[in-house]
Amino acid sequence: ITIEVREGVKEKTPEEGISPGEFTPKPTTPKAFPPELANRYTEVEYIGKGGFAQVFKAKRKDGKEVAVKIPISLDESTGKSFIRELENWTKLDHKNIVKIYDYNILPIPYFEMELCDHSLADVDKPLDIERAGWLIFNIGEGLKYAHSKKIIHRDLKPQNILLKNGVPKISDWGLSKVLTESASATTTMAFTPYYASPEQITGGSTDERTDIWQLGVVFYELVTGELPFKGSNFVEIGMAITTRDPVKPSEINPEAKEVEDIILKCLEKDKEKRYQSVEELQRDLAKYLGIRYRESLKLSVTRRDFRRSAYYCCELLLLNMKINNLLEAYKYATDLLNYSQGEVKEEVQELCNQLKMRIEYGIKDVPEELIKKAEVIAHKVKVGL
Repeated sequence: ITIEVREGVKEKTPEEGISPGEFTPKPTTPKAFPPELANRYTEVEYIGKGGFAQVFKAKRKDGKEVAVKIPISLDESTGKSFIRELENWTKLDHKNIVKIYDYNILPIPYFEMELCDHSLADVDKPLDIERAGWLIFNIGEGLKYAHSKKIIHRDLKPQNILLKNGVPKISDWGLSKVLTESASATTTMAFTPYYASPEQITGGSTDERTDIWQLGVVFYELVTGELPFKGSNFVEIGMAITTRDPVKPSEINPEAKEVEDIILKCLEKDKEKRYQSVEELQRDLAKYLGIRYRESLKLSVTRRDFRRSAYYCCELLLLNMKINNLLEAYKYATDLLNYSQGEVKEEVQELCNQLKMRIEYGIKDVPEELIKKAEVIAHKVKVGL
């Protein structure tokens, strides 16, 4: 097995129309916000630094707070690739994907993105199993959307999964690929070794199932607090990934037994034995989450805790809509009528009507727009109680 070295995340942005001769990399000094961008942002605050870029919190002239990423260095050979990957990222419009607002190479390379609270890397682990399952399910929502656009991430890891008000959002789409195309990246690979799939280690072809492997590694880490494959160097890590079975999650955290089969299926070394799609993974996760939510809903009803009843009713509605289980979704949508009033109740009724129509006409898929509508309604119901 041949393993190359890879360092961290990368980011940069050039704009179309810039000739190679006009592109001059300008490395930034640690924690210093480039003076070339000073007239665009105020209240700049240094957040941190990855292997490729520094990150700043800043306020735009319109008052919106954003994250600004400044590459530590970017050479001419990565310019076109960086533009291409950032353009692909801007096409991804989903609740569980970090939004890109702007990018350019002038006056210096930078890009501006949605400001989040922190990353999964900053979260204390192990997490509660139900919370971890919910996070993985919703990270899967972002992946499922990207895969439908023929876009694969290939470098999922806790540092690239950000949280905003508790909601997971996938970041750094395509940037690891840009780094490998740099003229100076002679010992770089487009993934992070601990989270790499066997096919990445051996130089095989990658596809959606590569993302599923990496999601499995993240899931394993969330519920155990440990990595499934370890080593003191890249060769040892690669050998572990390609030849050894991980310690079962339940041997580290007995509570992880409920999701152990799901995690281990993600981590099958043979791609054909893994989940073949994010949807397939979500269906199994939904079975686990559904059981937990129904138990909690039943208990809350017994205790006449209507606030929690509404919460779990909303969660069950959204869970089933996201896996296209229309009958169950309709059931919880009608139940939600009991926890809503006024205009919100009218919106819930309209949602019920749309779900019922789809059932009657045999329309199996739930469109993203309807899920977004249900999320807004669920939020209103929760806030209104």
